[in-house]
Amino acid sequence: MGLHVWPQKPNNFRQAIEQYVKESRKVFNDLLEALAESFSLERHVFVQYFHHKDSEVNVRVNYYPPCPRPDLALGITPHTDASALTLLMEFDTTGGLQVLRDRKWVAVPWPRDTLLVNVGDILEIMSNGRLKSPWHRVVTQIDAERFSIALFYNPPSRTEIEPARINATMEREVYKKVALRDYLQHFYKISPTSEKQAIDFAKVQ
Repeated sequence: MGLHVWPQKPNNFRQAIEQYVKESRKVFNDLLEALAESFSLERHVFVQYFHHKDSEVNVRVNYYPPCPRPDLALGITPHTDASALTLLMEFDTTGGLQVLRDRKWVAVPWPRDTLLVNVGDILEIMSNGRLKSPWHRVVTQIDAERFSIALFYNPPSRTEIEPARINATMEREVYKKVALRDYLQHFYKISPTSEKQAIDFAKVQ
């Protein structure tokens, strides 16, 4: 973990987060292998980029207080995730996460005591567009506060990623090989945007 300053309360916060990240890394890798197999690809085609020591798990803790005017204040503005996979956990109150579907914002069903997995731009590139990173946002609520923890899983920033194709001679190449560091620099340079634009950086023109 790259943090130099940790909250002092609760006193086991660092230990709990580090253990959660350790176990989540296993879940991420299992998901990447299962997703590859679901497309009739070799199990390793996605997970090969994630070195067991250098791959990154970035942690973000979110707090959304009650808001008297949810129509005037967003919790998080619309975006895609600059990750391969994102693992989300929320506490007590559900609701607030929305995805854009057919030009309409739709609430994401999220049963209590479950983890939510989100596809990020990096996995969209590696899957040659089979998996899509959703344009999503978080809205505030009038009478409820909300806590969540998001884990973002990426290969080491020096890694070059490229799309996996089932049949290299017949399948159209949607994305090209890119250096992850270059893509992330581009992503954060143009964010936020009004639509899903950052991933155009990796598309074949």
